Amino acid sequence: MPILMGLHILVSLGCAVHVIRTQRQMYWIFILFAFPALGSIVYLLAEVLPSAAGGPTGRKAQAAARKALDPGKEAREALVQVEISRTPGNLRRAAMALLATNRADDAVIMAREAATGAFAEDAAMMHTLALALFETGRYEEAADQLAAMQAAHPTLRHPEAHLLHARTLEALGRLDEASATYDSVSGYFPGPEAKARWAMMLEGMGEGDAASAQWREIVTAAKHAPKHVRRTHRRWLDMARAKA
Repeated sequence: MPILMGLHILVSLGCAVHVIRTQRQMYWIFILFAFPALGSIVYLLAEVLPSAAGGPTGRKAQAAARKALDPGKEAREALVQVEISRTPGNLRRAAMALLATNRADDAVIMAREAATGAFAEDAAMMHTLALALFETGRYEEAADQLAAMQAAHPTLRHPEAHLLHARTLEALGRLDEASATYDSVSGYFPGPEAKARWAMMLEGMGEGDAASAQWREIVTAAKHAPKHVRRTHRRWLDMARAKA
């Protein structure tokens, strides 16, 4: 244990030297020594690795690290922009940020205001409102909103809304309709989430063989996917590998 603590201190000292030599923000010094292990990891992800990578991957790593350090920052910034100007775009951004911080009831308020007037039938606004309603457990309202979106945009292919429709039908207990919708959306949804959610529903219905077939398809497809795709969908792929 003392050796491990000493190692943490050495890593923190090394990072602190890097902060000073590269003229990074000095608040990193506090973070490094207030949280010896976590602070060093976050600093490496947010400052050192992005500088080394120097591309989109580095920028994504930096954003992810900062989000981990301050998960509510996007919501706070989005709400400030709403106070400055209550445009549909600002309201939708705030709604999505609130959903990401498990404030679905507040997100409904923002999303409902965004989807009014000239934007009442805007696909993005309608989907955001449906998602917020779903996350608050108002499944009937979410279904109605998705139906209105489909009526307003009958030729639109919107995989996220399509998947949300399947999840809403499942939540309402309309399992046969949900299964058919999962089947449809999983054919073109980017990534394994739709197929994985379908497999989970099938397991709950006692259809183990059908569920296993879906898990195996996910694992097989992942073998041929690029590394960054596998990394992005790690949650679902790990689940599939455990169940296939």
